[in-house]
Amino acid sequence: MSEEKEKKEFELHSLKNLLGLPTSEFSFLSKLDVEELALLKNQILTSMQDGQKEIFQTIAKVSRFMPNFLNAKVSHDILGPQITANLSYFLAPKEAISIASHFSTSFFSDIIEHLVPERISEMIALTPFDQMRKAVNELIRRENFFVIGSLMDYTPIESVDRIARNIPNPDHLIQITYNCRDKDRVLNLFQNFGEARISEVLIAGMKPYLYDQIKTIYEHADKPLIEFTRKALENHPDELKQFNEMIAI
Repeated sequence: MSEEKEKKEFELHSLKNLLGLPTSEFSFLSKLDVEELALLKNQILTSMQDGQKEIFQTIAKVSRFMPNFLNAKVSHDILGPQITANLSYFLAPKEAISIASHFSTSFFSDIIEHLVPERISEMIALTPFDQMRKAVNELIRRENFFVIGSLMDYTPIESVDRIARNIPNPDHLIQITYNCRDKDRVLNLFQNFGEARISEVLIAGMKPYLYDQIKTIYEHADKPLIEFTRKALENHPDELKQFNEMIAI
């Protein structure tokens, strides 16, 4: 997959996530290029936020006079995940994280599904590891790999490493990596996983339904990782042959 096509798919998926609609309902947007899609996404987001900006600013000011556990209860019982997600853009990152510490994993994950990660990068970086790990596990259960990949782009790399090492199913690791915009960043961790783990991931990646994803991931791999992967597959000749054919395409 070309870099341009990969970026375009990411922006289309971002719009799908933002609007909560299946991609098929706005297939006409595929006529736009990457820059146009990114501009459209930002305009939609800005319109959604600015349209009720005064309301969100007022709620944000009121929240400062309430204890965090009460703000969390109001968010859960009254505002709901989508409004809470939009409200978070108007809160200081530390304040938002303090309130979020009182959310259940399920509700926190609901909110994350309505957020645009690039708009809350500082908030993501400040989220405690254990809370992020639990949210990732919940989103894996929901099979929302796009949201997880988007989160990982802004999660401190040390936390990404710890989360990845604790994802037992290699299929899930492939789908999350595929949905990261910055695949080079995640691939830097791959060699740290060891030959056994890389072998497990590549054997899973040769399955027909994951082949295109692992191929796209390895289009970002450098020579040392490719050689490391070949070595990891030495005891799996069929998969090694498939891998060599894949990277030669």
